[in-house]
Amino acid sequence: MRSRFIAPLLGACLAAFALGAAAQADKYPSKPVRIIVAFPPGSATDVAARRVAAKLTNELGQSFFVENKPGAFGNIGGEMAAQAPKDGYTLFAGTTSEMAINKPGGMKMRFDPAKDFAPVALLFTSQPVLIASNASKFNTVADLVAAAKAKPGTVNWSQVNAFQQVVLATFERVASVNLNVVPYKGTALAMNDVLGGQIDGMVGYPAEAMVQVNAGKAKALALGGAKRNPFMPNTPTLNELGYPLDLVVWGAVFAPTGTPTAIVEQLNRAIVAANRAPDIKEALAKTGSEVQLFSASEFTAFMNNEYVKWDKVVKDGNVKLSD
Repeated sequence: MRSRFIAPLLGACLAAFALGAAAQADKYPSKPVRIIVAFPPGSATDVAARRVAAKLTNELGQSFFVENKPGAFGNIGGEMAAQAPKDGYTLFAGTTSEMAINKPGGMKMRFDPAKDFAPVALLFTSQPVLIASNASKFNTVADLVAAAKAKPGTVNWSQVNAFQQVVLATFERVASVNLNVVPYKGTALAMNDVLGGQIDGMVGYPAEAMVQVNAGKAKALALGGAKRNPFMPNTPTLNELGYPLDLVVWGAVFAPTGTPTAIVEQLNRAIVAANRAPDIKEALAKTGSEVQLFSASEFTAFMNNEYVKWDKVVKDGNVKLSD
């Protein structure tokens, strides 16, 4: 007898919940939206997030603003965003490092990127570049490999984040070499030592590489990724040189899992529209970056593949990250 009353009541509750979520999405956003960036102002992710935030502010009629929460290799900002209310008013601009590499690398984390975040939209992708000091004798990747094989562990190469650490570990594996990988706290510090000849080279990205290469102060040996970069067309990929390294870094927007699907899809459409704008396309091109215009479902599929891919890459490279 009771089941005859419970079933309609449960159905009414579910319907009311669905209507409430739809109503919430219909009026979204009704107040400012915070985008947490886990890196300092001026970082690539910060710059990309601020560009898109300005577009969203104009498009959606509420302020979208960036809040920088750097530290712990991106985990402080990630944890804060993961624990935020699931209402679309706190978003997270995350990167390959903290969203796909830190966890399989063994870093202690208080959130699970795959479980605690819903993918919203891609912001950019970029390729790693092997940048050599002019003080080194390395003009090609072949030179680098020969030196590293002749005297294992004596070629000094810097990295500043988990992505770059994995890039170097993968290069060591596919080239059968052993580098002396030196961690730096920032790109500027690493570049200063490359330019000064204190270190043989570093992993960088196209924009910073070409500034120094065009000035004759450093050498770009090769790119990661599947294809050459139009920003530096004369630089070969490691793939074409015989060292399979199809790795690119990305930055993207995520929302805490449980954020209404309608809000996630609305944000995706707005961010995709922003990335179609000529000024953003031009800004990305000037840094050697690009972006795929994924729908929300396409980006979710992309991220599901990324979690699996990076888990394998990290384990294949035997990468161990420290907190």
